Amino acid sequence: MTSSSTTHDARELLWKPSDSLRDANRRKIIRAVMVEPNTQVNIARFTGLSQATVSGLVNELVGENVLRVDSGGDNERGKKLRVGAVRGVAVGIEVNHNGLTVAARRVDTSSVEYETANFGAEQGDNAWVRESARLIRDLATKTGLDAEHVVSIGLGIPAAIDPRTGMVTQVASSLDWDLSGNPRHRFSDHFPHVPVIVDNEANLAAYGEYVYGAGRSVESMYFIKASTSIGSGLITNGAIYRGRHGLAGEIGHVTMDPQGTVCRCGNRGCLDTIVGGNRLVEQVRQAYTGYRVDLPTSLEGMIERAKRGDQVCTRILQDASRDIGLALARVANLLNPDIMVLGGELGRAADLLVGPATNEMQLFSLRGMYDHAAPTKLVGSELGLLAGAQGALAFALRVDSTVAV
Repeated sequence: MTSSSTTHDARELLWKPSDSLRDANRRKIIRAVMVEPNTQVNIARFTGLSQATVSGLVNELVGENVLRVDSGGDNERGKKLRVGAVRGVAVGIEVNHNGLTVAARRVDTSSVEYETANFGAEQGDNAWVRESARLIRDLATKTGLDAEHVVSIGLGIPAAIDPRTGMVTQVASSLDWDLSGNPRHRFSDHFPHVPVIVDNEANLAAYGEYVYGAGRSVESMYFIKASTSIGSGLITNGAIYRGRHGLAGEIGHVTMDPQGTVCRCGNRGCLDTIVGGNRLVEQVRQAYTGYRVDLPTSLEGMIERAKRGDQVCTRILQDASRDIGLALARVANLLNPDIMVLGGELGRAADLLVGPATNEMQLFSLRGMYDHAAPTKLVGSELGLLAGAQGALAFALRVDSTVAV
């Protein structure tokens, strides 16, 4: 048996090649606890393993000090398991049009370090990769370890990713990216051998909210990310639904007005053209033309003004929320999720927006979703603008690196 004083290397625990089913099951359990401390019952549900298998392997892992048991709980299976003496850093990255966020967490703690940079996707993929790598090194040091201990990197980008190949099938229409190759290979010079798990940034924000935020303990959750553009992600029974080509959930390109403004995707009247961040800021500036010079230049500034009582900003945001509510009513009629979560920049104004959007949802979706004790509901994000990076971190930990590399 391993000595209780031994500190394990997370890379060794998760990366060591093995064809053994037992080793694969051990990794599943370790990964589940690294994502979030939990009980044996929930770990069995999360991993798909039997209670007996989980119980036997947990006893081994606790004996080796890879896992430890909390003192609370009525019985052994009801006590939470946490990571024991294991050294490693998990990383998550969210890339947006106008910035990126990197999160890093030691696998044996719940404390997450974050850094953001106003350095977005429009500056080219090589540039944001270099900036991401720099922030990863800085944050790894802040955790008390260093870049040599990075065990996984989750990467959310404004693009559709084919779930079968990991290749980009389509980037946001405003970006001029090289679509050749797999995005994870762009990190190989900076972090050789570290598995990089790539997905759409709204999907990973949805996953973060599902694991750590407003979507905890539900079977299905629909997340709408409303910022510069409008994206979304659907989680069902712990899995991200992506569709055949990774394009599921593109609510920003649902047609709201067939005769409306031409969208950058080439269609007309998309939700993006009505409630995208730039469009909302433009409406405020138009309303104040000739009357004020201190006009907002960003969605963040517009939200701050609304919270201070600016009637124009408040009205435009609430009008936008009604358009979002109409779009969500269509989603609700198709998917009937347990909960819908408003995130992204507009999620910061949830106190102003959720009410009008909910009214619109209830007006245009089926009554059966609301006429009982557990209605479908719309709530604001709990993780805010950190949902994407935190979801990327968790999702990359979940994926077996012996398969992903």
